[in-house]
Amino acid sequence: MNNLRNEKSPYLAQHAENPVDWNPWSVEATERAKKENLPMLISIGYSTCHWCHVMAKESFEESETAAIMNKHFVNIKIDREEHPDIDSLYMKAVQALTGQGGWPLTVFTTPDGVPFYGGTYFPPVPSHGMPSFKNVLATVISAYSENKAGLERVTGQIVGALSPADESINVPLSDSIIETALIGALEHHDPVNGGFGNGMKFPHTIFLKFLLKCYNTGCAGQVPHPTKDELLGIIKKSLSAMASGGLYDAIGGGFHRYTVDEKWSVPHFEKMLYDNAQLTGLYALGYEATGLKLYADAAINTAEYLKREMLSVEGGFYSAEDADSGGAEGTYYVWKPDEVRAVLDAKDAESFIDYYSITEHGNFEGANTLRATQKEPDEAIEPEIAAMHAALLAERIKRIPPAKDKKIIVAWNALAIEAFATASVLLKRPDLLETAAKCADFLLTSLTDSTGRLRRYYLGDMSDAKAGLEDYALLGNALLALHKTGAGALEESNANTGLKSRNRWIDEAKRLATEMIKLFYDEKSNRFFDSAIDSELLFVRVRDLFDNDLPSGNAGAAAFLLNLSLELKKIDDTDVKAKEHINRTVEILRTSTGIIDYPLYHGSMLSVLDTLLKEKLIDL
Repeated sequence: MNNLRNEKSPYLAQHAENPVDWNPWSVEATERAKKENLPMLISIGYSTCHWCHVMAKESFEESETAAIMNKHFVNIKIDREEHPDIDSLYMKAVQALTGQGGWPLTVFTTPDGVPFYGGTYFPPVPSHGMPSFKNVLATVISAYSENKAGLERVTGQIVGALSPADESINVPLSDSIIETALIGALEHHDPVNGGFGNGMKFPHTIFLKFLLKCYNTGCAGQVPHPTKDELLGIIKKSLSAMASGGLYDAIGGGFHRYTVDEKWSVPHFEKMLYDNAQLTGLYALGYEATGLKLYADAAINTAEYLKREMLSVEGGFYSAEDADSGGAEGTYYVWKPDEVRAVLDAKDAESFIDYYSITEHGNFEGANTLRATQKEPDEAIEPEIAAMHAALLAERIKRIPPAKDKKIIVAWNALAIEAFATASVLLKRPDLLETAAKCADFLLTSLTDSTGRLRRYYLGDMSDAKAGLEDYALLGNALLALHKTGAGALEESNANTGLKSRNRWIDEAKRLATEMIKLFYDEKSNRFFDSAIDSELLFVRVRDLFDNDLPSGNAGAAAFLLNLSLELKKIDDTDVKAKEHINRTVEILRTSTGIIDYPLYHGSMLSVLDTLLKEKLIDL
């Protein structure tokens, strides 16, 4: 057992018996590197990451590789879900060094933690243009001992590239940014398959939500192009393709992480809470805009999946399900024709096989993902086909299930709370609101320490890891969603929700806003940073402005402060705090250059800007 043996994180526990002398992220590990003048090898991943498992088996469990690592490096394992700020910083560094990123993230740094080389997955032998991991280790060892000048040059460039931008930056905020973003949506949209870009397809849920907002309520300013019909076409093409293709689990509900092809056919099979939470809300909003039953079904079935498979007895949602089961990827979800015929009667089986494009040779390693290509894109699944799902789900449950990561992460649960609150109203499902309220109560009571500070996650008990900006911001926004949907009234009808007063959610949101500003706002630069002011200082302070799987911490903070200020103004139009929150929201946007250049990754910021402009809360 190495130094991960006492760690709470499931990902770190997976590596506790590696022959590699792993250490958790700690002052002790970095001090050892400085004392012994050794470079650090930082490996970052998460428990349900398929390629993390592969690299672990090929390299970290192999004694010869481990011996090289132990002799020449201080080896550190980080769970990206436990320390998203550290992951974000080193991901940016590797992307700056190589132009690529992903997990497992492999970073080589100086004893001070400044990166000088990195990559993602490295194979045990050279393949597909990639060097072997042993060759990488040998090259890094040589460079560290023989090329100090070159290393100093690279580390200096990295520090410069990742340091916060000039404090004088001032993005001119106007409706032209909204127009540019919408034109960009047309440019990047795949009109044949739906979604954005070519090759691998991710849902881009946050940007689609922004487009839906523009369609439903109109955009700030006069936007001649795309037209409202064109906007709806982009939205419907994407939502229908995702809900009909292999990304969607037609049998059990919920969505997989992404597809490896542009046609949404073959997914990477892991299921993440943050994806399914946000997609529940997105499809509920899509149903509101279109009235299409396909979207209502996708929202309801995804919510039901989360309640059935991912909801803890305490009321919080687990974080993820693995892509692998029984030692192979996807085997829990795919079907062969004879497997379907063994469950359904002959006529039903052939209808199901035809409807979901199931063939003898398959489209994934001899088996089939389920793709409803035998119907019109916007049509709901035929009732007689949907009725067959229960029998196939009962059969699928007999298979070896994918592993489940049972961390209850504040930020990800906050997304579920907001989505369930939205869906409860739009789909007329009050039970979803009760689930959301119970989850919020659990987070507030079980993940707030004796000092009133939030912790990052719960796993049998609250973690040692402190919550980051995204946790505070997204939970605050979720509490406001409960407040606005009338969750306080549930106190009178259901004593089990744990509500203590009709104003509880907004009172707690106000408290979180105060804490968030105290912990993450820097008065000198007038900016929010992802890690708290009392966190261990990295080589630069992290300020991520791009939406990735979740809204960025700064975008979340902007949305939270804006929404809170609007609620406070309803109570008292002269509320000083409301004006302060608006000013900080505007400051976040004015220092976010990417909102102009990369609109596809700033859906959250764009939505905030749109509201500021419509409400006339910003001086142009």
